[in-house]
Amino acid sequence: MESALFAIRQCLPDLPSAERRAAEYVLSEPGKVLHCNITELARRSGVSQAAIVRFCRRIGTSGFADFKLRLSRDVFLISPDEKFLTGYPESAGRGAPSDLEAGPDMDPAKLVKGIIGGIQRNLARLEIVCDIHLLIKAADLIRGARFIGLFGIGASGLAAQDLYQKFLRIGLPCSNSQDTDLQITTACNLRKGDAAFIISYSGETTSMIRCAEWARKNGASLITLTREGGNTLRSCSDIPLLVPSLEPVYRSAATVSRINQLAVVDMIYSLVISKDLNTAIEALERTMTATHSHPPPVNP
Repeated sequence: MESALFAIRQCLPDLPSAERRAAEYVLSEPGKVLHCNITELARRSGVSQAAIVRFCRRIGTSGFADFKLRLSRDVFLISPDEKFLTGYPESAGRGAPSDLEAGPDMDPAKLVKGIIGGIQRNLARLEIVCDIHLLIKAADLIRGARFIGLFGIGASGLAAQDLYQKFLRIGLPCSNSQDTDLQITTACNLRKGDAAFIISYSGETTSMIRCAEWARKNGASLITLTREGGNTLRSCSDIPLLVPSLEPVYRSAATVSRINQLAVVDMIYSLVISKDLNTAIEALERTMTATHSHPPPVNP
């Protein structure tokens, strides 16, 4: 059974205004909604009962009863130890940095269990968000590109760096830097036939938007990896890849979003090498031999 809160987040950017108000109320108070009938939910969210019915159908449920059944699964099956990781459900829709709510007295065993559970649930949701056709399209574009610029900062920069070392090992011409000025400089020098792969969980990082603008201005193709929902990078992308929007944008550190990004990076890499596996294996063996061999003795 698909998560109701997950479906709401997916549909939120495209909902009409009345249905959006209902959605935002549900995201902000999922526990209270379970105790509402359709009349009470309409009153609390400031919309008509008809808008509630349309909202329920828009997110893929058969009606109000089915919607509450799915919502109850979200509220009761996600443990308190996982909520600070996923933003479910207390901070949902309010932009609250729920991962900062992990107190210093939290039991270590519960903390570890919460992290593992949160990762498992988010990877399951990643499978729903991933569009195999877009992943294949991105891999084909990368294989055919003259040059690939890989962009990202912070935790997203780690995913870009991981993809960079993978591409280097199989001989793909690419670049990556952790310096934002150098990233923008790289984007300024891309041209038609090149590809820019920009990773940003929020999709609103100013320096990454500048990289996207320069890449598009120069005729390069643009692949982005952002959270689902509306954001600037997704809106200007040729191939918009997504990860679940289940972690607050303002948080103490990226957790499940980073793992989801790395998983997508692995998917792209695997799709790229799968088309010419023998050549990729030869390149990998070459680089492994070179990096693991003993250096020749230095002549006196």
